[in-house]
Amino acid sequence: MPIPGVYQRVAKGQQSQKKLGTVQNPKHFKDQDFDKIREACFNRRQLFEDDTFPANVNSIGHQLLPREKLSSIRWKRPNEINRDPRFLVDGANIFDIVQGEIGDCWVLAVVGGLTLRRKYLENVIPKDQEFTYKYAGIFHFRFWQFGEWVDVVVDDRLPFLNQRYLSVQPRSSNEFWPSLLEKAYAKLRGSYQNLHWGFISEAFVDFTGGVQMDFNLTKPPSDFRDIVVAAARSGSLMGATTPGEQRAGNTELQNGLVQGHAYSVTDARQVEYSSRTEDIVRVWNPWGQGEWNGRWSDGSSQWERVRPEIRNKLNVQRNDGEFWISCQDFLQNYNFATICNHSPSFLDFGSPQYAWKTFTYINKWVEGNASSSISTADIWKNPQYLINVSESEGGKRCYNVTVALMQSLANEHRYNNGWFPIGFLLCKVDTKGLKSGTQEKYYPQQATETINTGLENVREVTRSFMVPPGSYVIIPFALNNGQESQFLLRIFLKTKELADYSEADTKEDNQTYPNSSGINYPEMKTKSREDNKAVYRKDDLLSDFSSKLSLNTPNPKAVLKRYVDDSYDKIFVRYCDQNSEMYAEQLQRLLNEVVLTDPTFNADRGEFTLDGCRGILMLMDLNANGRLNLKEFGRLWKRLNMCKDIFRTLDVIQSGFIDGQGLRSAVQEAGLMVSDAVVNVMLLRYGDSTDKINFSDFVCCMIRLETVTKVFQNLSKDGQGVYLSGEEWMQIIMSS
Repeated sequence: MPIPGVYQRVAKGQQSQKKLGTVQNPKHFKDQDFDKIREACFNRRQLFEDDTFPANVNSIGHQLLPREKLSSIRWKRPNEINRDPRFLVDGANIFDIVQGEIGDCWVLAVVGGLTLRRKYLENVIPKDQEFTYKYAGIFHFRFWQFGEWVDVVVDDRLPFLNQRYLSVQPRSSNEFWPSLLEKAYAKLRGSYQNLHWGFISEAFVDFTGGVQMDFNLTKPPSDFRDIVVAAARSGSLMGATTPGEQRAGNTELQNGLVQGHAYSVTDARQVEYSSRTEDIVRVWNPWGQGEWNGRWSDGSSQWERVRPEIRNKLNVQRNDGEFWISCQDFLQNYNFATICNHSPSFLDFGSPQYAWKTFTYINKWVEGNASSSISTADIWKNPQYLINVSESEGGKRCYNVTVALMQSLANEHRYNNGWFPIGFLLCKVDTKGLKSGTQEKYYPQQATETINTGLENVREVTRSFMVPPGSYVIIPFALNNGQESQFLLRIFLKTKELADYSEADTKEDNQTYPNSSGINYPEMKTKSREDNKAVYRKDDLLSDFSSKLSLNTPNPKAVLKRYVDDSYDKIFVRYCDQNSEMYAEQLQRLLNEVVLTDPTFNADRGEFTLDGCRGILMLMDLNANGRLNLKEFGRLWKRLNMCKDIFRTLDVIQSGFIDGQGLRSAVQEAGLMVSDAVVNVMLLRYGDSTDKINFSDFVCCMIRLETVTKVFQNLSKDGQGVYLSGEEWMQIIMSS
């Protein structure tokens, strides 16, 4: 369950004090502190000039253009380009982007996808910058690099060639976020020239910190359709490339597609068509124009046989680079697809879905262990990582292990002008007779089964596996001519904990940035047996905190899973305002007129009060704007169903009340075990003079208990206590 917007502000302030290299506390790229530089320039009334990425040919790259063109480049600030420059105009949108002279479609395809998934975009684009507030010619952006987030500062001088943008061109003449974001990424990669041709898989990881997988569409896996459906459901990012060499002036084919070009996959649907169904995919061209003109394109005849309400919604006919294409034609015309998310949730199909636990290690290959003549004996000298795989859930074979191995970013261009070949072994080992964790090194003769990924000349090798239960050793290796080199290893293990996608910290696709409705969770660090860094992400923090509360209580998410009800949208529409939002007064009417009509709850014993509804709304309000949207109301409706079911079970005589013992049972049934002392406080706060609670107060009590449990979990560093400043304490108390 995401925590309410008011509490998120406190949590984000707490997290900024934590580990360096997180989204909330990124490292300063080239030791440049945005806040300090902006403050100094603003006080001196000077515009920032970045000497680490100067406005000259070194930042462009000497090989990008002919010498005469390089000498013709001029650098302009936004106020020289437009009289009313804006960083954002009506939020960031995929159609803000129009690719320029540089062949960085692989970057822009990812950036376009970010605009559709706000949880990623808000990590990359900080909200504390505009041309109207403390403008000093400086902006900053965040990127993920080798396990850590870095903050990249740039000045706002942009390159122009013959009065045209050299790089990405914003569609609105006074909107500059695309050009400034691209400049920051060019600085991170060394120059604009280094954005000219690249791999969409690398950009996905740099912009998200997620795990990505490539799929060869010339021979896609048999479960590829299931993977795409799961990817769409879990809010994953997707991209695809067409066959052809990456070179200047890519050829546009007669069908409207471009050879050797990267596209963003923005949607996938199944539509009823001519008494059957067909799978179609929506794709976007970073050129901002140029579209597929075959089946299911904007003006194709297929749309005439689709129901008008569906056709009008999907078939938006304009030359903006976005188009629909059938799955069959997509597979025939694209050669690679890439999918990315914070975890391999795109591999989850079937029901129910389970969460992934992430382990991250940074180590290095040392001279002599990874040499130019890789042998089995050499490989087993490298660092080893033991994992234990439990029984497959539900008795079904499913993807349960994903391994992502990344080599040091310093290795680029060091091996035949490319990356070192890298790979890893996944070996099932015999651990009979050994106590867990007692053996630090395993040997080839202990391996009962070995999977070798082989060597690949790529920055990161990612593979997913369906493996039977047992103990496995993962051994990274490289062909690096005996040179020492760091590597980053991320292991994703499927757990027995249910994943609740509806409760994930995601945004509605069409929500306008920069509004926030999510929270990034802190990372906890411990040492592994190899003295490597192991980073435990959100899932680990949840399970660790739950174990501190109780060892034998049901999982709150699993409990809520039983109360999913899709009817809430019709009820919401009846009571919301014309902006499809609901205030406390409207929520009060809804609860009293819809929920309390059931005689089981004896409405005459106590209706929902306006103050009580204000409290419920604050606890469900992720945006901290004093009202509920449909998604937020859906979360509330699920909890109402749970409360109704639990209350009905405990109030067997239909008195309209439950007592203290009933409250204890209700808390345990909801998976929220607390002490008797806490239950007594709840009775004092919500009970009457006879220590009994009616249904309306029971709802307020249970929703608040779930929320404060979640708030403590997110603010606590060790599961034992929380330190709050006076300001943070006031915000929490006044919102309670």
